[in-house]
Amino acid sequence: MNINDLYQLTIAGGKPEEEKLFQKLRVSLLYLVEQRIWNDQDAEEIVHEILITVAEKYRLTAIEKSFAAWTYGIMENKLLHYYRSRGRQKEIQSNVDPKWENESDNSIDPYLTTKLLDCLKKVNKANDRYARILNLKYLGYSTKDICGKMKITRNNAFVILTRARSMLKHCLNYGEAE
Repeated sequence: MNINDLYQLTIAGGKPEEEKLFQKLRVSLLYLVEQRIWNDQDAEEIVHEILITVAEKYRLTAIEKSFAAWTYGIMENKLLHYYRSRGRQKEIQSNVDPKWENESDNSIDPYLTTKLLDCLKKVNKANDRYARILNLKYLGYSTKDICGKMKITRNNAFVILTRARSMLKHCLNYGEAE
């Protein structure tokens, strides 16, 4: 079943079809975005933003062309925004005052370090897979490598990573793991 057919079933009120639609969209969009952006993390973030935009607007928007074309239009806009923001980041980096370039702040806040370690321990206690995926991502492993090491699918890795980040953020903000 293609994306447009799933969209029609979703609009008719099918919750299982909606899940299938977004799973299929995610895979399709990730493939297309990775073809244009060779940074896995940036590609994942862009796809996440696209899916959020689609989820917020697809029931409220009268889609005149195909749903797939409408979604890919959103993807093109997000990619354009990404390229423009990267250009601005490079411009900002090139305009850095030379006297600040060699100065580095090696001071690390011991309170923050302790809090982070405590939260990571809490996340590990709650679910060791969450702690492991956070550690692998921190060490710089690509999503593909993480999937191979943890023997999970790419979608599952994104779900686990999102939940782990959410749990860590909650712990840092409120002092307790969810």
